[in-house]
Amino acid sequence: MNRMARLLLAAALLPDVGAAQSAPDMGTFHFADGGTGAFHELLRGDAETVETIVFTYGGSGCSDLGHYWLPRVASGMGIDARYLALNKRYVDKGAMGDGGGATCSPDFNTHNTPRQWMADYMEFISKTLDAHPRRWKNIVLVGASEGGALAARVARARSDITHLVVVGDGGWSMRDNLASILGADEVEAAWKEIARHPASTKRMWLGHPYRYWFDTLDHTPLGDYLALEMPVLIAFGERDRSVPVASGHEVLRAAQAAGKKNIGLVVYPGADHSLRAEEQDFLDEFLRGAAHGIRHGAIERSQP
Repeated sequence: MNRMARLLLAAALLPDVGAAQSAPDMGTFHFADGGTGAFHELLRGDAETVETIVFTYGGSGCSDLGHYWLPRVASGMGIDARYLALNKRYVDKGAMGDGGGATCSPDFNTHNTPRQWMADYMEFISKTLDAHPRRWKNIVLVGASEGGALAARVARARSDITHLVVVGDGGWSMRDNLASILGADEVEAAWKEIARHPASTKRMWLGHPYRYWFDTLDHTPLGDYLALEMPVLIAFGERDRSVPVASGHEVLRAAQAAGKKNIGLVVYPGADHSLRAEEQDFLDEFLRGAAHGIRHGAIERSQP
């Protein structure tokens, strides 16, 4: 286990000293193209003095992030900060999407593409930060699963992000992740069918429309992670059945081979994709340790 991972685990044992947060406030963000998306906000601490802002974006599916994910991030990290979550477009208030597109609306499935996620998240972050220039000491992206790959991509595209925290996503493409779980032949057979109908939002594979798979299957996040210089903290469950833990190890292996010291990986024994094991939920432990490193500067940047 490297130094960064040890710092995370040690920090996770510290008690929560942050103030309790209220229920998320909800607003509507108006994009430059005329579209809209819902966002949620939680504040811990004094609005005039907090120095950290935390952004998070949705994983797969059409869940409303204010219902569970944003409160969990804020309570798990436990530090004074402004916490913001942007929903994907066409997510209903209070929706509990199942992690796929089969139960989501046609409008959601039409807009649920990496190009749209990237454009929307970048615009939301830029406008939020522009409202208070040079206001924040720490600008943190938190992503889980599919949202982790997006967060890495956004962090690479910006010069103002100070920390990246990821749960359940690593350096492999979705094709490689699924091939390790389902077998390469099954994935290849599905791909050939998807490639025949790349724009379809009605034909489904594994709960998502073909349009989604055509645009996401072969993006490889490893290059995004390796391009980053800010501290990157990744957590995996040892028994993750959605994204193999080997995908996380690949990021760490490639980073070490490149002489980079800014990426840390923590693997939780017996835990699943959400860091939940049979008798313990490790998500809060990981978020608390990451937040402690952000607050106290325990995590060093890589040297150029």
